[in-house]
Amino acid sequence: MKAVVLGSMLAAAEAAHWAVIMAGSNTFDNYRHQADSCHAYHIAIKHGIPESNIIHLAYDDIAHNSENPFRPKIFNKPTKKGTPGKDVYEGCKIDYKGKEVNAANFIKVLSGDASSNGPVLKSTAADRVFVYYVDHGGPGILGVPYGAKGGYITAKSVNKALETLHSKGGYKELLFYLEACESGSIFNKLLTAPNVKAVTAASPKESSWGWYCPGDTKTGGDMVDGKDVGACLGDEFSVRWMENADASDLSTETVGEQFAAVKKAVNKSHVQEYGVKTLDSEPAGNFEGNTSKLMKGLVPATIEGDGVDSRQVEVHQAYYRVLRAKTAAERKSAEQKLSAILARRHEADEKFGKIAVAACEIHNCVAEDMLEGPVDALTNVDCHEAALEMVVDQCGSFTDYSLRYSRLFVNLCNADIDLQTVKTAVGKGCASSVVV
Repeated sequence: MKAVVLGSMLAAAEAAHWAVIMAGSNTFDNYRHQADSCHAYHIAIKHGIPESNIIHLAYDDIAHNSENPFRPKIFNKPTKKGTPGKDVYEGCKIDYKGKEVNAANFIKVLSGDASSNGPVLKSTAADRVFVYYVDHGGPGILGVPYGAKGGYITAKSVNKALETLHSKGGYKELLFYLEACESGSIFNKLLTAPNVKAVTAASPKESSWGWYCPGDTKTGGDMVDGKDVGACLGDEFSVRWMENADASDLSTETVGEQFAAVKKAVNKSHVQEYGVKTLDSEPAGNFEGNTSKLMKGLVPATIEGDGVDSRQVEVHQAYYRVLRAKTAAERKSAEQKLSAILARRHEADEKFGKIAVAACEIHNCVAEDMLEGPVDALTNVDCHEAALEMVVDQCGSFTDYSLRYSRLFVNLCNADIDLQTVKTAVGKGCASSVVV
């Protein structure tokens, strides 16, 4: 094995390394995603990927946010009182910020489309590429920051971008790490681009999990130097692979060894792998940076921890703000925020429930099965994309929560229910034309 690794290192030294990192959310409630992405940026830099070859997309509304008790700092891991912790925002270079963090720009970056107004992959057929995407998701769908057009990226567009990049001679091998709910659905039976290995935080049927969250005494929760941050600091899959990278010699640890270690460490969801196995014998550093430099003072997280289902993180955090309120005014404000979150979720539940009922009134099906039935794989990607466009046109953009209802349209399309039926049902469910 060592001879294989050494040979791979020598070959890698003759090629360039590239990385694409994206945090696909905004607002302080999604603190963890930008904390994850900045941590990943530092791993790439520390392990030798040139700054010019790292493309980072993040909304950049967390560090200076009025809700951030440590502004302008961001932390990806808790510390005990008297220990300042590592500020992952310091030195974290971001290429696309604010409204530039959208579906179109991510796809342009990933496919090497120079029409973007920022940097894109300029990798060659001799190069290796690492992609890390962290955000909310749903069956066949990934989120983008709230307020971006459409509010989502489809599995079809991600896989097509990879195929386009390969057709341009844009990589020799590519490793894609994806943190999102139902993230396995993005690649399951859809990944056809050559020489790509995708690792996902969860299967096509389950949520990923927030980590270092308020109230989790096993991990230290969201406490940094004795003070509450007020939000989850990371995501379980993400902190597992990054803390592994911090503590490992990436010039000798292989992709397969890192995958095995992360899969074993993640205990709230089921880490999946798709694509080729040929990358497994190569050093993880061929993708994450191949110097042997370790991140001083950082050790992997304890296996134990409660975590929070990513779909429920905003509710969990809002509840803890109520519990932690020190004045009547703070309590009332926190209660109002919690109430607004629950009301918005209820509205989405009602709306998509009506769409499911309307569709099954036209076409003989069981509405609850369509609405909540698990998705093994997305088989009709064109129908799914068209259905999502209908929803956005008639209901407004998806939100972090309503992305879960992508499953309704996967199930309708997989059941061969025609698009006219779907369009009619969406019209009935979204008659009030409010954002979901």
